[in-house]
Amino acid sequence: MDYKITKTVFGEKPEYKLPKPIFLEEMKEEGLIKLFDKFYDLVSDSDIGNFFPQDEEELEKVKAHNVKFFIEACGGEKHYSKTVGHFDMIKAHEPFSITEKARTEWLGCMEEILKEFDISDEAKISFWEYLETFSKHTVNVNTGLKLPEDIVKV
Repeated sequence: MDYKITKTVFGEKPEYKLPKPIFLEEMKEEGLIKLFDKFYDLVSDSDIGNFFPQDEEELEKVKAHNVKFFIEACGGEKHYSKTVGHFDMIKAHEPFSITEKARTEWLGCMEEILKEFDISDEAKISFWEYLETFSKHTVNVNTGLKLPEDIVKV
């Protein structure tokens, strides 16, 4: 399976589709809990680990909070809405300086963990496409730096 990452156009908020029901059907809530437990352990040790609590108890709270959101986004129980209410992606990420590089690191950690789960490619693609597009909404810092693929050679 190809875990393609497309570049964010700063300021653009692309439309995204929630994952297909097959993702939650194959993963089940227990699988999503396990996926995000492993994911947050990995991402908290990554180059963007400073965005996440380093205290184990606090990290466990983040895991529990965020997995509720993703269970609901994947068509599961409304655990998040019942306890937190509406989720505002932009507001939730305002306190952090999130660059395209940080987004790519976050997605890279998710790719690594998602590969560990034995579910269909259809389910993985559905979830990946959602995350890949949805994550563009979190980028709130335009570094102005050019990536090698942005430089046109004459």
